Amino acid sequence: MIRTCILFILIFSFFALPAQETYFSKEKLTKDINQLKKTLLAIHPGLDYYTPKDVVEQMLEESIASLPDSMSRMDFFDLLEPIIDTIKCGHTNIQFAHKLYKEKEDRDKPQLFPLSLVMLNNEVLLEKPFDIGSVEIPRGSQILSIDTVEIDEIIDKIAKYHKGADGDYHYPERLWAVAGFTGGYARFYGLKDKFVVSLINSQTKEKQIYTIDAIPPNALKEIKKAENKADSPVKYNTIEDGKVGLITISSFGDKGMFKKSKGKFKKAFSAIRENNVDKLIIDVRNNGGGAIDNIKHLTRYLLEEDYLIVKEASVKKDFKGEKKSLFKKLLFAFSKKELRGDDYILTRFSKKDIKPRKKRFTGDLVVLINERSYSAAALTPAILKYRQRATLIGEEAGGSYFLAFAGFSKYVKLDNSKLKIRVPIIKLTYDVAVGAQDFRKGVLPDIYKKYTKEDLINETDTVLEFAVEYLNRQEDTK
Repeated sequence: MIRTCILFILIFSFFALPAQETYFSKEKLTKDINQLKKTLLAIHPGLDYYTPKDVVEQMLEESIASLPDSMSRMDFFDLLEPIIDTIKCGHTNIQFAHKLYKEKEDRDKPQLFPLSLVMLNNEVLLEKPFDIGSVEIPRGSQILSIDTVEIDEIIDKIAKYHKGADGDYHYPERLWAVAGFTGGYARFYGLKDKFVVSLINSQTKEKQIYTIDAIPPNALKEIKKAENKADSPVKYNTIEDGKVGLITISSFGDKGMFKKSKGKFKKAFSAIRENNVDKLIIDVRNNGGGAIDNIKHLTRYLLEEDYLIVKEASVKKDFKGEKKSLFKKLLFAFSKKELRGDDYILTRFSKKDIKPRKKRFTGDLVVLINERSYSAAALTPAILKYRQRATLIGEEAGGSYFLAFAGFSKYVKLDNSKLKIRVPIIKLTYDVAVGAQDFRKGVLPDIYKKYTKEDLINETDTVLEFAVEYLNRQEDTK
């Protein structure tokens, strides 16, 4: 969570290679599993929370016993993925460590899937219109297959690479797979110069087939860079003729040591005060998380009494003996901590309460969440809900109400297969009531409301409209 989860949705295809059919001996893969087992069982802070540690250990042993004389990298990935999945931690996943482009000029060759996609109600849809010469495919068109492979089969495969969901809630994994579709498709299905796409046109309702040219990686990178530059992670505006404030937070992470978001929050709440806005909506839908500091910068404007965000942060005792980067060595060495049983408690997270700002927002507050509200974007509504400061509207979040296994991570690159496993280091226990909801579910909204396919096609947002109506009704009852 301290290191943003938004990395899930970046065009990470520039850094990883689709698993090639390279084969490895049983002996080498046994060594890889033992390497993973040693680190995973020693330092992962989430074992025994959702799944008993001995179950994970048994699965690792059974995977060794099931190894054939040789196995491809992709098959080995498929062998390990269910073990990682059973931990039920969205910050733990397997990655391919190979570079996609061996030569610099390869980045200018058309090789990547160009359509921007979104998943709604398990349907994969075109997020925005796409021009093919004289033909425009309208937004909301449903993708059925790519190169004759059904889209559900493709998403199921890519979802193995993504997590972004805690506990028993697996649907967000599919959503993140679609959000990172370009890189995921290249990784599992290879680079191509053309794609045959079967779809249902959202306007004509007819089934259509198009051959679509690939886009060069550098061109796609420039498009994403321009979009990110134009789209601040924190935006404020008013709706309902200035009567309702709207803060949209697409990420709790930024590159300015959190000063940019801190400044954006300050500017937003100054505008709210100056214009006497007494109704506020905070939208953290499709927000993959970020930094606890940014949660603090926001919630100091919303809460009235001193508070904590995390009541306890711990690291497994065995992490002390693990091989670490220089940065993590220094961080661990100079962090104030105390040993309790098998864990080091990091005291800086809960050593003193956070002070609310003197000039804060005291009006009615709604927070919008959905399945891709994860990590810091699940923690924020959880804190506000527990303190009865906000009404949550939307869908079950991907992130836990109670905790995250996050913070810094150790990336275990297996010696032979070169698969890379992300293992979070810190257990962050949120300052919320124990037993407030089912711990295997994500943060639950107070009022369920879905963003629909019709919203996408018509460029409306009935969830936001409902939130405005709700706030207006609250005002009428006062």
